[in-house]
Amino acid sequence: MIEIEKTGNTLTFHLIDTVTAEDVNALKSAVQTSFEDADEIGLVADLIRWSDVTGDAIEADMGLELKLLGKLGRIGRIAFVADKAWVRAMVNAVGPWMPGTTLRVFAAGEVGEAVKWADG
Repeated sequence: MIEIEKTGNTLTFHLIDTVTAEDVNALKSAVQTSFEDADEIGLVADLIRWSDVTGDAIEADMGLELKLLGKLGRIGRIAFVADKAWVRAMVNAVGPWMPGTTLRVFAAGEVGEAVKWADG
């Protein structure tokens, strides 16, 4: 499941338990609406309660990420809230390939701080 919240021009999505294609499609719709509402947006991915993802969700997510490539210049900041080392490693590896977008990892319990940072 994905719970989606909007604060200012920032979308926060909380991944909970198993994420399905329907969840990713709802996120895709929310991202599209955010781009219609603002020139620049921030994203917060709360991964603390996420445990799994279906194959269909991976396929849907790949489509979302490909669509976002053309709009990277409109995503100012992306925050990840996680307690897994692989998330920090991914951010460190991918960050340099995303000019104009700043990525940062926040610890479990720092969702509020992540939202403030991403919306700043």
